[in-house]
Amino acid sequence: MTTAVPVRLHDPSRDASAWLPPLDIALRAARDTLTRHAQADIHDHGDMLEAATGLDYALRILVAALDAEAGR
Repeated sequence: MTTAVPVRLHDPSRDASAWLPPLDIALRAARDTLTRHAQADIHDHGDMLEAATGLDYALRILVAALDAEAGR
């Protein structure tokens, strides 16, 4: 049993960014992140944690850039 206090991966009030990259930069960053974590060891907790946080961040930025481009 763990006594650790849970911390959400994403908290909009804490993680809000004032700058949003253009779509081409967000897409390139997402591809780079996918490449960087493609060989992560599923049995390595550190690898999985790093991949999850990196991919979550890249996906959130990519979706925000797509929304901005679409005028949403």
